[in-house]
Amino acid sequence: MKNILLQDKNFKIDKKAVLNGILTIFIIGILSFLIMSMTFIFSNASFNLPLFQSYFRGKWLMMMNFIPIFLLMIFLSLVFNRLWISFAITSTLFFIMSVVNKYKLIYRDEPFMFIDLKLVTESMDMAQRYEINLNMDMVAILLGIVLITIISKKFITYRIDSNRVRIVFIVFTVIVGTIISTGFYFDREIYDYVGDKELINIWSQTQQFQSKGFVYPFIYSVTDVKDRELEGYDEDRAKEILAERSYSDIPEEEKVNIIAIMLESYNDFTKFDGVDLNVDIYENFHKLQDESYSGTLITNVFGGGTINTEWSFLTGYNSHPRYIKDTNSFVHYFSEQGYRTESMHPNYGWFYNRRNVNEYLGFHNFDYYENKYEDIQEEFLDDYEFFDYIIEGYEKSKVEGKPYFHFSVTYQNHGPYPFDKMTDIDYLTRKPEYTGGLYNIINNYMSGIKKTDEAIKKLIDYYREEDEPTVVVFFGDHNPWLGEDATGYKMMGIDIDLSNEEGFVNYYETPYIIWGNQRAKEVLNREFKEEGNTISPNFLMAELFDYLGWGGNEYMDYIKYVKENFDVNHDMYFKEDGEFTRKLSDESFPIWMDFNFVQYYYGRNFKINK
Repeated sequence: MKNILLQDKNFKIDKKAVLNGILTIFIIGILSFLIMSMTFIFSNASFNLPLFQSYFRGKWLMMMNFIPIFLLMIFLSLVFNRLWISFAITSTLFFIMSVVNKYKLIYRDEPFMFIDLKLVTESMDMAQRYEINLNMDMVAILLGIVLITIISKKFITYRIDSNRVRIVFIVFTVIVGTIISTGFYFDREIYDYVGDKELINIWSQTQQFQSKGFVYPFIYSVTDVKDRELEGYDEDRAKEILAERSYSDIPEEEKVNIIAIMLESYNDFTKFDGVDLNVDIYENFHKLQDESYSGTLITNVFGGGTINTEWSFLTGYNSHPRYIKDTNSFVHYFSEQGYRTESMHPNYGWFYNRRNVNEYLGFHNFDYYENKYEDIQEEFLDDYEFFDYIIEGYEKSKVEGKPYFHFSVTYQNHGPYPFDKMTDIDYLTRKPEYTGGLYNIINNYMSGIKKTDEAIKKLIDYYREEDEPTVVVFFGDHNPWLGEDATGYKMMGIDIDLSNEEGFVNYYETPYIIWGNQRAKEVLNREFKEEGNTISPNFLMAELFDYLGWGGNEYMDYIKYVKENFDVNHDMYFKEDGEFTRKLSDESFPIWMDFNFVQYYYGRNFKINK
């Protein structure tokens, strides 16, 4: 192609120039399509042909991935006035980003997102932990990029010789890109619509990302960059409060093993009047309560939202940061005290992104379905079998000579529960007003609770015979789902009317137990038979530390003080001086405001002690 001169003086448009311009745009379109196809190849940890083919069937999906590449190539072509430079930069940029995405999926089951650019220091540190090599496919694509660049430089020589015209087109391209991005790329409805849902697990955020290619979901991930803003936040005040608190080591002679288990959808229904059972599904649980420090949690969730209770226990926060990097937690404190820290969950590691979040919280190891349990059996482990692996982890720590902090989340009683009859045993006494399908939902749930009760006995019997001092903590994450609109609770006559205090408590409460074996009782000089407080999940670890006589770090020292003033902090109610209240006293309200500042600061500014 020959250089075409656009006359600045009379602004006459040469027809040949127009044709060459259109041809150049067409070539840019072809090259952009090739770059887009390359990003599709690397949009998964391993090449997934059905998913790759699905990208080309979705017109909206293709458009959302194609347009950013196309506009960037046009923009760079106008800036440098050289198509080959535009292609070289654009293709190399998206090649690097796509390869990073692939390896991030391989090693962390997490896609490359815009937030990773903001966390460049953490990302580089993470990258050094893994071996990243270019495979033959990557090398072939790189060679293809080089070849196309050379061909473009030699044969595509079209230029715009008028700087004014180039500037106009550059501005126009930027305006078009801005309009499109603000109008479409951050629209939640469009994001949810595109992508083949039949080829993925819709509950996996990672798989949702992969179902949409790479370029489009990467751009959409910009929406995750901005952190939640706390109204009136005073960082200096938060620093000042923490500076006044002290860090205390756990005395060597008091370093007992801590086994904490969050039981899925666990509650004790015998406390409700009118709920009659044919079988004592809580036999071992009640026996354990009699020889434990036991109380009640007022959770923030119902029928789901497990992770809220989980993170609250591990961090002491009742409002959570995004957990996208190393984050202050009590797990880190145990590590600082020489504990081996380990977490287990028989479900998928991508669920709630535990695979990555547990590392950010400080766990040395996290066992989950994909990296351990699927090799044991295809189905998710029931509690009775799962608890064996808790014991296995504990035994490994004994060999290493380290105290052990363990945290597990069970899966067995996860809802929803079948509408059909799944057991011949009537655990719940039938009453005339109990309808068939709804009764089955509740009875099937109680069948699982009976199995959990047997698993609890097996685990406690093991630690009862152990010479190593060990404390076991059980607690429920939330009440179970028992039919739409909580109809199962209403059928059993349980008041869950949130407009009154009794209904609120019934809706959100679950039990917790802190039990110690004989050696732990001797080491800690505790009987483990007291009645515990009614508290929020973010105060449960503080309740444990208080009872064991441990000080903890600065944040633990602080939330113990907060807990002395109010020990339930729920969106609907506080609990102050043993009474539920919708409004804190004039003395406690400033403490609540300070607490919000402190947890916001502490959850976003990681500090390594010792």
